[in-house]
Amino acid sequence: MLARIREARGPQKKIATVALFPGWLIIYLSTTSPTVNFIDSGELITALYEPGVAHPPGYPLYVLLGYVASHLLPGEVAWRVNAFSAFWGAMCVTVLFLLLLEVGALMKRLSVLAQQHQARSVKRQKKQAAKSASTGQSASEAIPSPWPELVLAASIASLFGASSSFWSRTAQAKMYTLHYFFVAFLLLSALKYRAAFDREDRPAARRWLLITALAGGLSLTNHMMTILLVPSLLILLLAGSDWRVRLSALLKNWYVAVPAAILPLLLYLYLPFRSSQAPVMNWGAPTTWDDFYRHITGWQYRVYLFDTVGFNLQRIINFVSQQWWVLTPVVLIVALAGAYLLARVAPVVFAATLATALMTFIFSLAYGISEIEPYMVPFYMMLAVWIGGGALAWFSGAQLGLGPNRGETTGGQRRQWLLTGSVTLAALVLVCIFVQYPRQNHRDDRLAEQFVENVFATLPPNSIVITDYWDFYAPTYYMQQVRGLRPDIAIVDKSLLRYPWYVGQLSKRYPFLIENSREVVDQFAVEQRKWVNGERFDAARLDRLYLDLLTSFVDRNAGTHSAYLLMLPPCDSVPAPQGCESNSIAPGFPRQ
Repeated sequence: MLARIREARGPQKKIATVALFPGWLIIYLSTTSPTVNFIDSGELITALYEPGVAHPPGYPLYVLLGYVASHLLPGEVAWRVNAFSAFWGAMCVTVLFLLLLEVGALMKRLSVLAQQHQARSVKRQKKQAAKSASTGQSASEAIPSPWPELVLAASIASLFGASSSFWSRTAQAKMYTLHYFFVAFLLLSALKYRAAFDREDRPAARRWLLITALAGGLSLTNHMMTILLVPSLLILLLAGSDWRVRLSALLKNWYVAVPAAILPLLLYLYLPFRSSQAPVMNWGAPTTWDDFYRHITGWQYRVYLFDTVGFNLQRIINFVSQQWWVLTPVVLIVALAGAYLLARVAPVVFAATLATALMTFIFSLAYGISEIEPYMVPFYMMLAVWIGGGALAWFSGAQLGLGPNRGETTGGQRRQWLLTGSVTLAALVLVCIFVQYPRQNHRDDRLAEQFVENVFATLPPNSIVITDYWDFYAPTYYMQQVRGLRPDIAIVDKSLLRYPWYVGQLSKRYPFLIENSREVVDQFAVEQRKWVNGERFDAARLDRLYLDLLTSFVDRNAGTHSAYLLMLPPCDSVPAPQGCESNSIAPGFPRQ
């Protein structure tokens, strides 16, 4: 019966999938930013285009795929990389649609098992079969139309696609949409493995285990947040009363899973290989084992862990409340109801999605960076699975014991409810897209580009700018290195100067700056390397040399290069030299 259902709905499923992907790709491309944006956009675009080494952990898969996209697609380089994000955003929505259909297939299997369990006798089954034959009803006519489930799954996937945080990441150069694609795909492949194992199709189970392991390894080469999916994947692969049997089968196939998961990690060798060639974008300069380990483990960002938990909680609440405009409370309530139904019918799927939701929430709470919003997106994806899983559990059959009259409700009635609910949800999603579109439309967003152009326009030739404003500095990477705008201006990020690799980048971009301060650079590098290596160092001397180096950039180039400070927040009212660090940089020079 299940095989006939899968065969019957195959063409419709392909049609829905083929329609969903280009539909969302067109929407996302129509709202994609035409140029560089704030935060990491400029740095990432430049790293992809060169190619170079991006900020920790390096994202080798994203960099290499983005390198291809940034050189093959038409249009401005920044738009090409932004369109690359839009592509993976549409892919994510499509895979989420397939994941919801797989959850629906699980509901059908559970319904069939329940019907078989409730069958009183073989005689009754033969009687029903004879009755069906006497009416001339064919097997294909007995199978209900798959379109209500397809519309429901497509609508729920589209609801996720219209969420604010996700949509905004499809419009700019970020590695996040590729990560979201892997989140949905890994859950789908693990669920496929479970289904093949349950029907005792060992070749198919081995194939899906291979795919899951391979996708997991590739995902780790894009974003380390993949680690948060490990509990969910283990639940899908192993959970159940027969967990010992499942574990034994998994261990027997270690020769399939382990190499498939490890081989993609070799992509990280790109980092030391490319770093040894000294590209301009050489974040971390991971040519030694210690520097390589620090880079891929995000050593530089560990300081942000558990830094602002209370503040993050308020930000998370704000982000969640803004995802679907005024429909957000409705979505949250329906998701909780769906979670309850899913937990009753398919507790393994619920436990896996709950694990992902909790791990995502806890990490977002603990990680105190400014751009925490995209880290919550997998949580919204789990809300979509709860909505879809709960709805499909309700509508998939009377034998699951859900809904009014429980077993007395006819399948035809529930099919009618499913059709009505699917059409209603599709209408609400269209309203949501219509409302969200102008909010997420970045096709005229040139603010970062104009900000850099305006600052550059005020600077005389051969200026030196010392800044700690990342929303200015990151776009200048793109504007100078890719667009070739004002290469005469030497820009120093004083925050990055605290790390040894950055001096190498300055030396490559502005040789005069480092050569004119060589002895200070060398002294600073010795004490700085002790700090990075975890050795005993003189903190007071390191701070003094740091300020001396910044001062030397101004002092030793004063005759040929005007110097400027661009700090956030400004320190004009703070008496020098106390209080504000910027007042300790070249204190003998006037502030304007």
